[in-house]
Amino acid sequence: MSVNHQTAKKLSLQPHLHPAGRCRRSAAAAASSGTAPSQAGGSAASREAAVTKDYLAWVQQSGIISPKLTQAYFGELRGAAAVEDIAADEVFVTVPRAAALVVAPNERCPCPDFVDPAFYKEAPWFVKMAVLLLWERQKGRASPVWGYIEQLPASIDTPVRWSEGELAELQYAHAIGEVRQQQGSWRQQYERFCKAVQPGVGRAFAWEDDFLWAMENVRSRAFSGPYTGSSVDEKARTLGLLLAAGGGYTAWQQLPLEQALNGFISVLVFNIIYDLLVSKKLKWYALCPVVDAINHSSLVESEVAYEYFRDTFVLSTKSAYQEGQQVFISYGVQSNGSLLQYYAFTEQGNPNDVHVWQASIGGQQVQMTVNAKGSFTAECQAAVRSVLGAGGGDDTAVRKVLLEAAEAELAGKPTSAVDDERLLQTPHLMSPRQRTAVEFRLEKKRLLELAVAKARKRLSKAA
Repeated sequence: MSVNHQTAKKLSLQPHLHPAGRCRRSAAAAASSGTAPSQAGGSAASREAAVTKDYLAWVQQSGIISPKLTQAYFGELRGAAAVEDIAADEVFVTVPRAAALVVAPNERCPCPDFVDPAFYKEAPWFVKMAVLLLWERQKGRASPVWGYIEQLPASIDTPVRWSEGELAELQYAHAIGEVRQQQGSWRQQYERFCKAVQPGVGRAFAWEDDFLWAMENVRSRAFSGPYTGSSVDEKARTLGLLLAAGGGYTAWQQLPLEQALNGFISVLVFNIIYDLLVSKKLKWYALCPVVDAINHSSLVESEVAYEYFRDTFVLSTKSAYQEGQQVFISYGVQSNGSLLQYYAFTEQGNPNDVHVWQASIGGQQVQMTVNAKGSFTAECQAAVRSVLGAGGGDDTAVRKVLLEAAEAELAGKPTSAVDDERLLQTPHLMSPRQRTAVEFRLEKKRLLELAVAKARKRLSKAA
């Protein structure tokens, strides 16, 4: 299976962002998750070194293969570096399915002693994955994925944690609205989860340190892709049961051996074909250790694929890397709004970014959308043409309206792009959240400035 943090990457699996989504970082921005060990206090560095040592030991024990990759720091940005040359399309990470956390469609609750199965059945995929993460964390080192869980960031500090005042610093109503909706939705899911925790668990789960921790890690690290059904090993176990039961029936009915074997083979082949073809309409989701620790770049094509007959996830990219270079993968086609909301960073010059806002045109509210090239989308132009009507909807009139809408949106910002650039020259005077907000809103203003310049140029040519 090819698989695609909803926020959720390709599990050809695809990175799940949700749309389903790996703290997340990009080639252009450092994460807010901390600094390199050399910059941290001695005790913090010692703790991190101990966790890293345990993690690497667990990786080896779990059968994960990544001989050409190592954890490394690039300034204050933690990522992955190539220790040997990596060729384009070369598989350089292999993760056994048993070393990953997986949520499959229509599966039974795997932890009925932990949460009410009815809650698990109705929960969205990312809540199910968060439940699994908390369940495995409860087990400590008895969990088969303990090493992976120990090295997960304690907080990714996505905007879901921000106050109203901090959200206002984004200067972007569309993103603020999305985050507010997320805050309300996640609170509701948390309340449902608390009610669903089984009495025997013996502890209460906190909003920030438990539930929010799990949700942020899931939405920033999960991959999604077409569901392939149960693995070949599981199929073999099922076939073994069929052979045992069928063998007894064959002996009892005195059927020819050839006829019985043909029946068993037909059943096995049918199930494999069903898994590979029919069930591709369904999706599953996975947290893949090592893979989800690699940083993002929109300029990279990568694929996390599921190898059905080996029951493993494998990673490759279209890019080649030389020894010592930082290795990147793509988390999928995501705007800066999605990257900020679920991964807590902004990508400078993001080719997938958009600016969305509401403009009043002819007394009607119209959603305006500008893409990374500074062009208004076809849907946006059609909406404006419809509002202007048959008499005033010529190309020149539409372009003028679009230009005025972009100019008004840009002029309505509390700060200019120049102001924001100056602020970023003194990052030490800002909190991490303020800096993240300024980086985000500056990219949005650059999109608007590009749209204004492009619209003016087109009108000038038309004149």
